Amino acid sequence: MDDLIQWLRVQLDEDERIARAATRGPWSLNDESIIAADGTEIVAGDRSGGKASVFESMADALQIVEHDPVRVLREVDAKQRLLYEFEVRGNHVRRTELPPTGGIWDDLLRMLALPYVDRPGYRDEWRP
Repeated sequence: MDDLIQWLRVQLDEDERIARAATRGPWSLNDESIIAADGTEIVAGDRSGGKASVFESMADALQIVEHDPVRVLREVDAKQRLLYEFEVRGNHVRRTELPPTGGIWDDLLRMLALPYVDRPGYRDEWRP
């Protein structure tokens, strides 16, 4: 599991790096644009207005807004806390109920890695 923990930390660091490099959130949506908290236009235009659009539909725009840098950073923080708990308490929690290795903590760790299956270094053996 140590390899998985180290690999997951690299993935979370990358998510954090990308979120911090993006225009600061939170982001909101108006009729034509995704706007950052400071008023910066993130994505603009629609197909009918003659501007290029990054999103095909309002559903795409809402997806982008809901996964702004602020939310990503909250998710990274939550996952880092879970990794910390795993390392500090891991399988030692409720030792009478769980075997010394494996168990629910390992399953939860493997589930945390699922969003990253398409990234380099992911191992099929980590699938829950």
